[in-house]
Formats: sequence, C-alpha cells, structure tokens
Amino acid sequence: MATKTKKKYTYLTKAIQMPDGTRKYFRAKTQEELDEKVLKAQILVKSGVDICSEETFGHFAQMWYDLYKKPYLRENSLFAIRYALNQYILPAIGNYRLRDITPMQIQAIMAGLSNKSNSVQSKVLINLRSIFNTAQENGLVAKSPVSNMLKPGGRKTPEKEALSAQESTLLLERVKNTRAKTFLLTALHTGMRRGEIVGLQREDIDFEAKVIHIRHNAVIGRYETTISEDMKTKAGKRDVPLSEELELWLAARKKTSHSKYVIAMENHKPLSKSSYRSMWKLIERELPDTHVTAHILRHTYITRLFEAGLDIKEIQYLAGHSTVDMTLRVYTHYDRLSRSAKTAEKVREALRTA
Repeated sequence: MATKTKKKYTYLTKAIQMPDGTRKYFRAKTQEELDEKVLKAQILVKSGVDICSEETFGHFAQMWYDLYKKPYLRENSLFAIRYALNQYILPAIGNYRLRDITPMQIQAIMAGLSNKSNSVQSKVLINLRSIFNTAQENGLVAKSPVSNMLKPGGRKTPEKEALSAQESTLLLERVKNTRAKTFLLTALHTGMRRGEIVGLQREDIDFEAKVIHIRHNAVIGRYETTISEDMKTKAGKRDVPLSEELELWLAARKKTSHSKYVIAMENHKPLSKSSYRSMWKLIERELPDTHVTAHILRHTYITRLFEAGLDIKEIQYLAGHSTVDMTLRVYTHYDRLSRSAKTAEKVREALRTA
C-alpha cells in the first residue's frame, strides 16, 4: 500500500524593525504573500499600532470597564454595560485578538440582535464603539471595525404614557399599604426619581418653608442600597414645593416612624431591592390594565405641570433635568396628545348636525 508523503514548503522570511529597535519576522510561502504581510505591518506600525500585542478583546474590555467606566458610573449603569458585554459581545469576540477583529464580525453580532429591542441594540453598539475607540487611542488597532454606518434597529420602547388625573386619583384611593402610598403620593406630587424617593430623609423635608430639599439619592444594588449626595444630574439638587395633601401625609408619618428615611424597612434601613419590588407589586396590582412604573409617575407629575401652565424653565428646574431638551421631549409628547384630542373635538363639532 502506497504511503502519502507530506509536502514540505520552503518559507520565505523577512524582518522589519520596530520602533523600540527590535525586529519582527514574517514568513510566507510566496514572495507576493510575504510582501503583502510586510507592507500591511509597516502601515500599521506607521499608524502607531503595536503589532506585537497579543491583547484580546475580552482582556481589553475588562480594563476599559475598570478604568473608563467603573469609577464614574452608578451601579445601574454599570450593570447595563456588564449585561451587554457578557450576554452579547464577549461570547462572540472575547477570545479574539483586538487587531484581528473585522467589520464583518461586528456586523454578525448586530445581525444576531435583529430580533432584540432598539434599546438592547443601542447599548451593544455604544459599548462596541467606545471599546474600539479606546483601543485605537491606545495604539492597539489602526481603525475601529465598528462602521459608522451601523445603526441600531429593533422595536423602540413605547412612549411613556402619563396617568390621567382620574387614574392618579383612583390609584391613590386604592393603595392602602402605608409604605406604598407614601412612595406613590411623593412621586405624583413631586416628580422625584425612584432613587431620590428611596433616599429621601426626614431632614430633607422643610415643613415650615413647605418644600422638600432633594439632596440624597439611593442606588438600589443587588445586595445593598447605598445613599449618597451624588445626584443623577447636576440639576438633581433642587427644592420642590410640598402640596397640601403630601404635607399632611408626611407630617402624620413623621409621628409614627423611627427611621431617618421617609420610606424604610422594619429595621429602619432604606429599601432593599426585594423590599422595593414587594412594595411596587402593591401599587401596580391596583391598576392591572394600566402600565405603571416609577418613571411614569414622574412623567405624570411633569405632564400635570404643563397642564397647569408652568413654563419650560420652571418645569426643567422642578424635574431636575440637566438640559431643557429633556423637558421638551416630555412637552412634545404631551402637546401632541393634547392637540390630537382638541382636533378630534373640532372635527366632531364641525360635523355635528343637531
């Protein structure tokens, strides 16, 4: 029986000098292939890329997270980044060398998310762009493989609908649990964010001046809730007027509570994630056919202010928005719905025969 002999190749080699004086060797089967490899390497070196680096995407992404994100972002934002990385990005390219990742691989990641929401696709794309831009700044890639032409697709999150005045009243009437009603009433009458309400302390309530000094924010972590004066935005520190109803409710609660927090657990500490969820179920079950979130309660407060005729700058301050654009987005939604209702009524009036 004849045996096959493995064909042996004679490789051609060539070296180029690196910026640090060392030499890097390349080899290929043909002169054409060798010249192509050398030319590509020389271009990368002139572009400032460290072609000797074996840095993987996964390792670099961890450094990017630790140095560029972790020191500056809140836990909720960090959790969103970790989720996007661990769920969608690292399984696909985590073990590849940074400089070997191609635009087609990035396209494959985004194509695999075609059935995901616009929000998920946006988070993945933002993180990919940031990581590769940082790699480019540090000389690890010549150019980011994340094309500027890539745009997130997917279904967009439905616009948040403010509760009607009737729904707000009904919810306040139905919710009997003291802790849940305190949260609900505070949200609807101040527009405070979830973290601001959970972090609200009794010292922040000025009954004499009839205002709430919003100075604390809670980050509800997986294992513990931390309270700080580090607000979500620079505009977060603000003074919000106390309504008569909220003033009376909080004054009554002050007489029976022994915690420094307006809303607290039995051990007087701020709400944990599990206790917050339990409280929230008591709220949402009272309007089973209506989607209710803490942000929708805030959205409802801002809408009521527009209905009352407050101007944009007043509402921007009370909402703690860092830019007027954020306030205008809520106003645009409110104005469109308001105009639609008025238009419908004008049409009915125009066609009324009796």
